Amino acid sequence: MKVCILTWGCQQNELKSEEIAGVLAQAGHALVDSPEEADLVLLNTCMVRGKAEEKVAGRVGELQRLKRSRPLLIGLGGCMAQGRGEGILDLLPGVDFASGTASLARLPELLARAARGERFAFLPSPNGLERLPVLRRSPFQAYVSIAEGCSHACAYCVVPRVRGPLRSRPLPEVLAELRDLAQAGYQEVTLLGQNVDAYGMDLRDGTSFARLLRAVRGIPIPRVRFTTSHPAYMTDEVIEALAQGGNLCPHVHLAVQSGSDRVLERMNRGYTRAEFLGLVRRLRDALPEVNVTTDVIVGFPGETEEDFAQTLSLIEEAEFGTVFVAAYSPRPGTAAERLPDDVPSLEKARRLEAVLDLSRRIALRLHGRRVGRVEEVLVERLLPEKGLLAGKTPDFRTVLFPGDPAMIGAFAMVRIEKATAGALHGRVQG
Repeated sequence: MKVCILTWGCQQNELKSEEIAGVLAQAGHALVDSPEEADLVLLNTCMVRGKAEEKVAGRVGELQRLKRSRPLLIGLGGCMAQGRGEGILDLLPGVDFASGTASLARLPELLARAARGERFAFLPSPNGLERLPVLRRSPFQAYVSIAEGCSHACAYCVVPRVRGPLRSRPLPEVLAELRDLAQAGYQEVTLLGQNVDAYGMDLRDGTSFARLLRAVRGIPIPRVRFTTSHPAYMTDEVIEALAQGGNLCPHVHLAVQSGSDRVLERMNRGYTRAEFLGLVRRLRDALPEVNVTTDVIVGFPGETEEDFAQTLSLIEEAEFGTVFVAAYSPRPGTAAERLPDDVPSLEKARRLEAVLDLSRRIALRLHGRRVGRVEEVLVERLLPEKGLLAGKTPDFRTVLFPGDPAMIGAFAMVRIEKATAGALHGRVQG
């Protein structure tokens, strides 16, 4: 078959789509870029927010219209299929089959069943670790999963249910994959886990995230990143490993979610406001150039105006480089689903905009300090509408500059001439 894979959600899902592509290519299927070319469209879905599910449902509706004009199979995979269970086939009648987050190696068999006209859901529990072939989209940037699942059980989060408990890969296996990527000439690798800094806690053999980071410094990949970190597992040992520098990038994505102790406790986050701010201070003491970015949820059940004011004051005090903000939406099977969703949608929207406005002002202030500096940029892509190249600094700030598209995949030294909230702007240093 000709298969088009559409992806929603986090970097873990992007890697899963590369693994799905690897499995299907190995089985003889052809990968195509658009649904219009495909015999089968496979949607690799997210359900961390209600809006993500709405987008998937809308896309299924579009594909149904395409299906009326010619034969087309629609498969729904990933977290939304796992979380909604067999009911997904009733919820989205245009879907021919559903497969969850586990047993991806069996996808060729599932495609064959769907091609025979079966309509089914295949949703085994995610409780193991699969090693799958990967068909990577980029020849210079790669994702490497070091752990699957999460055992923390935040009150609002569906991830433990749809991804299963924490399952860490053996350290030698991770290091072997990184060495292979170094040998293949990859310039940047991002280590992935739902709570990446909890890596090794389930192995009980001395493996830890700090130990992994120390080992990574000896592998000749120019840049190594990681995401997403949970404040409850960011130890002083990890900070010490990061401070040693080398190929470890000075960027830590540390999801705070709220600045109110009352809300943090209801969320079951496992830390207080003061503990979080103390962690940010320790990071900055050890790595003065570190860029700390974060996630925030507004409108969690019971969040008062005073709670929200504390979130805004924490954002200002922590001076995050970027804030990814979302309005709370109840997720099936979570503890918070049982709480009254009592913050009106218009108020959620107001609070979300207030966070965005504050984060833009902070970003502009931080970026303004970079004007006149020369930054090392890994060139990632061309923005055709602007006629500019785009890339990232080691601390994950976006830089836009004119240049030759042949530079994509290489490093450039760029002098920063202008700052906006969204990016740094400059020219390649002669």
